[in-house]
Amino acid sequence: MNKKHFIILGNVGIIYYSWLLIVLFLSLIITYESTKTINWSAIAWGILFIFLVIYTFLTSYWKGNIFKLPFKGKIQLESVPQINNKWHCFSIYVVKIDNFKKYHLLRIERR
Repeated sequence: MNKKHFIILGNVGIIYYSWLLIVLFLSLIITYESTKTINWSAIAWGILFIFLVIYTFLTSYWKGNIFKLPFKGKIQLESVPQINNKWHCFSIYVVKIDNFKKYHLLRIERR
C-alpha cells in the first residue's frame, strides 16, 4: 500500500501550522529589517522553514492501519480513516484514535 499524505485540520492543525508560519515570518522580518545586501540569518531561517515544510509533508501519512503525525510517533489504528466530506479532488477524512481523540485530515486526490 502507498503512503497517503495529508494536511492536518482542526485545532491540532491550527496550532501546528501556526508554529510553522512563525519560522517563515521570522525570516521575513529579519530580511526586511536588515540593511545588509545578504543577510545570512534570514537565509538560515528560510532554509529552516523549507526543511520543516518538507519534514511535515514526509512525516504526515497513514499506511494501512499505521497513522503518523510529524510531532508524534507511529500510532496503530483500530479502523481505517473514514471519509467525512468530498468535493472534487479534496477529501476530508476523520481518524478516530480512541474515544477522546479525533483528527480531521485534508487529502488531495487525483482522479
